[in-house]
Amino acid sequence: MLKKRLFLNVLKMKIQIPENIDLNCSEQYILAIEVHSDQISFFLYNPVKNSDYFHYSISGDKKPDVFSYFQNIFFDNDFFTLPFKKIYIINYTQVFTFIPTLLYEEKDKEEYLKFLFTENAGRILHQTVQKPEMVIVYGMSENKYNFFQRSFADARIIHYTVPLITYFQEKGQLINGNRMIINKRKEGIDIFCFSRDNFLLGNHFTCSQLSDAVYYALFVWRQLKFNQLKDFIYILEEKGDLKNRLKDYVCNIVSIERQEAVPFEITALSLCEL
Repeated sequence: MLKKRLFLNVLKMKIQIPENIDLNCSEQYILAIEVHSDQISFFLYNPVKNSDYFHYSISGDKKPDVFSYFQNIFFDNDFFTLPFKKIYIINYTQVFTFIPTLLYEEKDKEEYLKFLFTENAGRILHQTVQKPEMVIVYGMSENKYNFFQRSFADARIIHYTVPLITYFQEKGQLINGNRMIINKRKEGIDIFCFSRDNFLLGNHFTCSQLSDAVYYALFVWRQLKFNQLKDFIYILEEKGDLKNRLKDYVCNIVSIERQEAVPFEITALSLCEL
């Protein structure tokens, strides 16, 4: 009986890839792995065919050690080792900061985070963004970093803010005036602000209540002296709750549609060619 139970547990680690995903053409697909503190998700996504995507998620409410569970899945599924068009490890850590490229010194990257955060950041990583010209410094736990480095030779580890900032910087240069982008997620909101040519601000605000999200958005709007009649807010959210609350204060609010299964960060990655 014990052997049978163990055998069944091993079988549970096998992932059934749906028929619409043709891994014989794996070079057409992007493999993106989202790494949160309490969840790991991975996506197989064909940027040419929007219908060709597959999503699998492991959450902490079901698996107490999410990362160990993902490692078991990795070793039990050969498709992870296929040659993909691109492989991204998207690190969703709130331990990050932005440094203008002209001021950045690699030897000081650990000090940048120590100045802002008290917790241990683990491995300190950095990523240069060409437009706007800045460097994102962020942390990743040593065991996760080492595993991904060993297991995915061609993968790029990126901070989750990079595709969002790059996408909206590129798409917004033809827009006159200022714009605020709000990325609403279950644990809080990300706010990125731009003038026509410059990146003005980027930050994450932890909040679970809609009223808190409204407060943070309007606080940043006021601090940057944006114009309620001329400037724009773009909101990424599954429902229109935040938009409906903010439209009483700002005239120009645009909702950005999320695809049901593919996060906007991954869509932006394929469009920006990072």
